[in-house]
Amino acid sequence: MKKIAAILFVICLTFFASCASAPKKVEKPADLYVEGVNLMKAKKYDKAIQKFSQIRENFPFDPISFVATVKLADAYYEKKDYVQASTIYEDFFNAHPEDENIPYVLKKLGECYERLSLSFDRDQAYTIKAIERYTYLLNRYPASTYAKEVDKKRQALIQKIVDREIYVGEFYYKTFQYNAAITRLEYVLKKYPDAKGIDRVLYCLAQSYKKMGNHQKGEQYYEQLRSKYPESKFLFTDLKRPRKSLTIAQATSTPYAMSEKTSRTDIELKPEMPVLQKTREDEKLKFFEEKKPIDIVSDSMEGMEKEKYVIFKGNVVARQGDLFIYCDTIEAFMDEKNNEIERAHAKGNVKIVKKDRTSTCKEAIFDNKKGIITLKGDVNVFSGQDKLTGDIIIYYINEERVVVEAEKDKKAKIRITPK
Repeated sequence: MKKIAAILFVICLTFFASCASAPKKVEKPADLYVEGVNLMKAKKYDKAIQKFSQIRENFPFDPISFVATVKLADAYYEKKDYVQASTIYEDFFNAHPEDENIPYVLKKLGECYERLSLSFDRDQAYTIKAIERYTYLLNRYPASTYAKEVDKKRQALIQKIVDREIYVGEFYYKTFQYNAAITRLEYVLKKYPDAKGIDRVLYCLAQSYKKMGNHQKGEQYYEQLRSKYPESKFLFTDLKRPRKSLTIAQATSTPYAMSEKTSRTDIELKPEMPVLQKTREDEKLKFFEEKKPIDIVSDSMEGMEKEKYVIFKGNVVARQGDLFIYCDTIEAFMDEKNNEIERAHAKGNVKIVKKDRTSTCKEAIFDNKKGIITLKGDVNVFSGQDKLTGDIIIYYINEERVVVEAEKDKKAKIRITPK
């Protein structure tokens, strides 16, 4: 028995020794890199990210780790995770500013920020970052094969910044803040004298100065407009003719029917006019308020007394206090008995702004009788960092209730950022 036990003991030792001595397979960085590249070609970006991350973590001093880092950022870029991609590209740029891959990294950085850039009517922080990276590439590596490619992109982004500045300046002009409009637009004229849209800048400056009573300065800008942009559409707008104004009061027999087209049309609805809806004086979503007049500005206005109907067309801005509505047209339907606004319909590029709340949609219907506000078509509601998205959003004012509907095969979404 002792001999059998001894033999068994030796066999066990031999077995465990053979198991312990079995070599553990260790993946080489070059093999991981090739696998990652193949996975990217197959569009399996998550698995490719794992391979390139392994190289960075396990072989940080291997020369191939530098290239793997760039490929890791590329994988995130292809995955459309532009924030993560830009972070990795930036880390590589800061850690290896003289690496031969830097021109490519700068190009991809600019493309990341360009993808993240918002429309010109919103914050342009990413647009500025993209311009900075493209400019650095052009100045530092002018002979690079990427230089010509990014030059056109850079010019387009600069124009986007110009469009943003003009948009803000024109906003001030349309909302009667002429000093602010002049400051903003003269900055654009000085910094970007050859950009697109300068004829619009000259027009708004001429009008703003005239509204401020400085007709001499206004005429100077008008002469610039005429000499530099003889084909501009703004030359066909009579700058010298004063804008028309009309007051509509409650329960009055004063006729408001007209079919008149002027350079601009201003309508002021006095406080006696009923409002589109009523809410409590709190932080709930409020639109028109009863105690403040409503100003409506548009390129033209047509009214029909019998039909109790008024339509405002072209670059419409409706303002009441700190509430602004921008759209292509607004149709207002009046109540036959007391001349109140019964229903209003805003159409085309509708944007509603009140403090930190902004809503955009294709059309908005304000039903005063039913106490309902309906936003339709690609609706986005922003409140600070929060966002609500749907195809139709309905506010039931009296019930303090909101209903969100989505298109077929789509979902309504809400994003809430914790404070």
